[in-house]
Amino acid sequence: MSYRLLVCDLDGTLLDHPPDLDLALVDGLQRAMERGLLFTIVRDHEAGRDLMALTLPRGLLWQVHDVIAHAPVDPLFYRDDQLYCLAESSAVRRYSEEQRVPLEVIDASGDFLRMGGFAKTLLIGHPAALPTVRTELRAGVGDAARLVMTRTDYLEIIPSVASKGAATRFLAEHLSVPLTETIGIGDQENDLEMIEAAGLGIAMPCAPETVRQAAGRVAPPHEQGGLLALFTEILPQYFA
Repeated sequence: MSYRLLVCDLDGTLLDHPPDLDLALVDGLQRAMERGLLFTIVRDHEAGRDLMALTLPRGLLWQVHDVIAHAPVDPLFYRDDQLYCLAESSAVRRYSEEQRVPLEVIDASGDFLRMGGFAKTLLIGHPAALPTVRTELRAGVGDAARLVMTRTDYLEIIPSVASKGAATRFLAEHLSVPLTETIGIGDQENDLEMIEAAGLGIAMPCAPETVRQAAGRVAPPHEQGGLLALFTEILPQYFA
């Protein structure tokens, strides 16, 4: 099978050893794109517009505020490409620094959380606590949003129709590439639908068992060449 579109997760996938990218992998991807491989982009930077933009229902975050406020989590809110928090903490500062995104502290939480336009909410907490928080939030969120684990210590509230699978299908159609000619690569629960939607799904070796079982291939570990070795095997026309 000839693949033309490569859709990759970032943290835990391309950034397998954060915060730095594997320079050999970056060089390989650059050469592959020069040879015609399409590498996923969610935003059309040249036109300065979103190709696909979804937000949480207005007022939903205020609706579940009590659960968040009493849970052992540090909440972060993405709105209009900005990152906000209700209180600064070491976990929040570390996330902001790792993502290199400026952080703004909000004082009037009620007015803020009643607004619309939130792309997602990230809750940072201990892996042992987040399943309970997820269960409590599900009762308040219902079908209005999705709750997904993006890392063992990250729980996200995202729009109900938002998924990397939907984004992959949208992007493939936008670029006129059949889904059978796409590759989706990820390492967490929120990558599962992308892996299932793509013509070839690839899971990182550290991915949960459910993600690895859904994938057609599992990438070798970093010490065995990682993604670059796998890309050279399955995409020789671009990487060899």
